[in-house]
Amino acid sequence: MSHGTYMEPLISSPPASLAKLDLAVRRARPTSPWEAISAYLDAAFTVRERGSTVGQELRAGLVTWVTMSYIVVVNPIILSARYADGSSPISFHAACRATCLSAAFASGFVGLAANLPFGLAAGMGLNSYVRYGIIDRLGLSPEAALAACFTQAVLFAALAASGVVDRVQGALPHALKSSITVAIGVFQAFVGLQLMGLVVKSDTTLVALGDLSQPNLWLAFTATLLVAGLLIRKTTGALLLGICFTAVASQLLGLPNPNQPSAGFSAGVAAPTLFDLDFTPALEMPQEFGTAVICLLFIVVFDTAGVQHGIGQQAGLLNAQGFLPGAKYGYLGSAFGTGLGAVLGTSPVIIHNESAAGVQEGGRTGLCAVTTAVLFLLSPALVPVIELIPPEATAPCLVLVGSMMMGPVKDIDFSDLRLALPAFLTICITPLAYSISAGIFVGIASYYVLGGILWLAEVAASLGNGRAASKADLSSKRLMACEAEDDRELVPEAP
Repeated sequence: MSHGTYMEPLISSPPASLAKLDLAVRRARPTSPWEAISAYLDAAFTVRERGSTVGQELRAGLVTWVTMSYIVVVNPIILSARYADGSSPISFHAACRATCLSAAFASGFVGLAANLPFGLAAGMGLNSYVRYGIIDRLGLSPEAALAACFTQAVLFAALAASGVVDRVQGALPHALKSSITVAIGVFQAFVGLQLMGLVVKSDTTLVALGDLSQPNLWLAFTATLLVAGLLIRKTTGALLLGICFTAVASQLLGLPNPNQPSAGFSAGVAAPTLFDLDFTPALEMPQEFGTAVICLLFIVVFDTAGVQHGIGQQAGLLNAQGFLPGAKYGYLGSAFGTGLGAVLGTSPVIIHNESAAGVQEGGRTGLCAVTTAVLFLLSPALVPVIELIPPEATAPCLVLVGSMMMGPVKDIDFSDLRLALPAFLTICITPLAYSISAGIFVGIASYYVLGGILWLAEVAASLGNGRAASKADLSSKRLMACEAEDDRELVPEAP
C-alpha cells in the first residue's frame, strides 16, 4: 500500500446496534408540537398504561361535558326560583357562574389529584333540596343555606381525609357494591327514558307509557338504535355522533325544545359574586341548621361513594380488593367543589352519573376529567349553544350506558336471600324513589338489620339447644338413677 493512498479508519463506522438505537430515538422524538404535547399528556396521566389514547381521553371528556351540560342551565333555574314577591334567593347569573366554576374546579382537582375520569358538578335533587327544603321549608335565608352547604363540605372533607368513608364502603359485601352499580344504571336509563318521553308521569300509576305520536320520542328512539349500531361496530365517537345527529335533526325538523334561551344572559362578563355566608342560625336555629347539614352530608356521602364505585367498576379501575385507587381524592374533590360553590352561590357538588357516558366513550384517566373541567370553565359563554341541545339528544346516551351497567348483576348470588334481598332493594328503590342515596341507604340498612335478625335467631337457637341439652342430660341422669335403684331391688339380700 502506497503512502499517498488514504484509508478510512474502521473505527469511524458506528456499530450496527448504535445505529439502530439512534434511528429509534429519532423516530420516538416528536416531530410536531401536537406530538410533543400528546407525549407529555400520555406520560403525565399514564394514558397508555390504562389502555387508552390522548385523543380518546379528549373525546371522552367532551362527551362527559355534553351529557352533563344541562346542569349549567337547569341548576340556576332551580336555585333562582322566585319567591311569592317576585324576588329570587340567588340570581340566575350568579348561580350559573357558580355552577360552572365549582364544576370546573372539582373536575380538574379529581383529574389531576386522583387521575380518574369523573365529571363533577352541582347535583340534581340537592339543588331542589337547598331551594325548597332548606330555604322554603326550614326557613333559612339563602346565606344561611349556603353556610349549611359549606359546613357539610368541611365535615365531608374531614370524613374523607380520615378514611372513614373508605372504611364504611369496605364493610359492605361485594354483592351489595355490585348492586349499587346496577342500580345507578337502571336509574340512568330511567332518566333517559323520561327525557325522550317514552316514560311519563301518571297520577294513577305514577308512571305510564308516553304519547307515541310525539316526533321527539321517535327521534330519540331512532337515535338510540343508531348509536347502539355504532357501538356494536365499535365506531369511534359513537355517543358524540348520536348527540350531534339528534340535535341537528331536531333543529332541521323544527321540533320544540324545552331549553328556552335565557334572555339577557351575560354570565362571564361580570366577576363572580361572593356570598356572605351566615352561620348565626347554627346558634339561633340549631335544629333547622343541623337538620340541613346532616341531610346534605348523608346524601352526598352515599351518592358520591356509590357513583364513584359504580363508574370505577364500569371503567375497570377497581383493584383486586374491589377498591378504587384514588377514591379519597374523589371525595375531597366533591368537598372542595362544594365549599367553593357555597361561597359563589350554588348547591353541593357531587360526581355525576353521566360520567359513565365518558367512560363508555373510552375515558380511563384524569385527562378526561380535565377536559371536562376546561369546557365547564368556558361554559358561561357557551350557554346559548348548550340551550340548542334538546333533552332527547342526551337521552340515548343515558339509556345505552345504563344498559351496559347491568353486567355486575351476575356477581349477585340471588340464591342467598341475605345478599339477594338488600341487593334487590337497592336496585328497585334507586329509580323508584328517584334517589341514588335513598336506594343505597335502604340496601345497606336492610343488609345489617337482616344480619342482626339472623344473629339474634342464632343466639336464641343456641340458647334453646343448650337448655334442651341440659334437660336431656338431667333426664338421662334420672333414668340411670332409676335403673340403678331397680337393679338393687332385684338383687336378693344375703342370708
